[in-house]
Amino acid sequence: MTHPTDGLAYLADVSLRSLGLAALAWLALRTFRVRSASVKHAVWTMITIAMLAQAAVSFWLPAIPLRVLSPVAISAPRTDSIAIVLPPAPLVQQHAPASLSWSAILLLMYAGVALALLGQFVVGYLFTRRLVRSSKPTALSAASGVAELRESSWISVPMTLGWLAPKILVPIAWCEWDAVKRRAVLAHEETHVRRADWVIGIVARVNCCLFWFHPLAWWLKRELAVLAEYACDDSALEMLQDRQDYARVLLDMAVAAKSVNGRLVWGAISMAKHSTVQKRIDQILDETRRIPKAFGASRWATLAVCSLPLVYLISAVQLAPAQSPPRDVPVVAQAQTPAALAPPAQVIAQAQTPVSPAAPEARLRRIPESPYVRWLDQEVRWIISDVERASFMSLRTDAEREKFIEQFWLQRDPTPGTEENEYKEEHYRRIAYANDHFAEALPGWNTDRGMVYIRFGPPDAIDVHGEIQGASYPYESWQYRYIQGIGTEVTLEFVDTTMTGRYHLTRDPSEKQMRK
Repeated sequence: MTHPTDGLAYLADVSLRSLGLAALAWLALRTFRVRSASVKHAVWTMITIAMLAQAAVSFWLPAIPLRVLSPVAISAPRTDSIAIVLPPAPLVQQHAPASLSWSAILLLMYAGVALALLGQFVVGYLFTRRLVRSSKPTALSAASGVAELRESSWISVPMTLGWLAPKILVPIAWCEWDAVKRRAVLAHEETHVRRADWVIGIVARVNCCLFWFHPLAWWLKRELAVLAEYACDDSALEMLQDRQDYARVLLDMAVAAKSVNGRLVWGAISMAKHSTVQKRIDQILDETRRIPKAFGASRWATLAVCSLPLVYLISAVQLAPAQSPPRDVPVVAQAQTPAALAPPAQVIAQAQTPVSPAAPEARLRRIPESPYVRWLDQEVRWIISDVERASFMSLRTDAEREKFIEQFWLQRDPTPGTEENEYKEEHYRRIAYANDHFAEALPGWNTDRGMVYIRFGPPDAIDVHGEIQGASYPYESWQYRYIQGIGTEVTLEFVDTTMTGRYHLTRDPSEKQMRK
């Protein structure tokens, strides 16, 4: 999975995984023809919790590679020229740190909206606390056995607040209601308390603040609120056993909610929602509909146990190439970290010292002519540090060298939890490109342009100038906005002073005017 420091990319990854999880839940509900509002509410509650959990912990879960992609073909090194693959982004970060990228601007916009929604959330929560403090216990406080019953002059319909210390707020006119209406209201609101609908609503709102750009988050919030009312209606009907009386009470609550003497409060669970009352009344009066059982604690535990493996799988699965499994080679001791990139003067000095055919044997007397010599002096010549080179030269057996090479690439792998090593693949891609485009009398990887391309990647801009009769030699100017360890706005020039197509790196741009 994308690293959480990548901001928007990480949120997009979590959003897609959550959408896939929601699609599986919807398919399961449709396949098993689930009609119970309490069951649907429980399933979508798990999806909401899973959506938030993925954002918090999914990156830290061990990756599960899913091999569905085509294998990546990496050509073997050629004898006349090297086909190498440099590390993608890890080799050189080619961006100007001082400039503000579009991704940073979008991330700031996302954070601004999220903070605004969180601020609204906090203000609403503080208002509900003020509402509770302004209320007072009713004369019939003992009427509810699961929550404290309080009267408030700020509301016109009953509502539920809180979880650990829940409160059922009723309007001042509560004492004037008949016994049937009181029992219906208490049955409905107490069911909200038992089901912890208030805290589930809070979780859904927090999810909307974090994933405000995702339609799924807002749909879950609305669906959970509607399903909670349906589930509480079913539970109240089981206790009252009178559909018409309960429908009358619900209609009275809807009329009261529209009155000018009261108002609904953010964060509170109200018995009367304008948009759902008509459908709820129709469902209540439907004598043919069987009232489903409540979703109890044992069912919740079963749902959680069944959901955890699926949520983990969706969160940790990673697409990976369908490559054959690697050989079982034990891990070697940690190699030295690569040295920092050299400044331009050292780069030029290193590039202008070509590798002679006899050099490997002269430097590596302990290593016979083998692929290991080619690996050290050709494939990783431009990226291996002096300490690593000395360590490799001190090895005595091929098994030790194999372990060293494996650890060498592993240390540079930007995504060690996956089978694919993007750094290694990019390194060899750059070498192959250098061989195809910069070959002169030497193979492309051993030319000045090839060295720069392999170490620093493709330039941000190239100016190519041919020979001007009597004025200058052919030359190329490569511009990099940023090279790690060197600086910003770096310009490197290559001049063909022999007029044979062999370009040499020069630090001084004026060298193109030399030897006229």
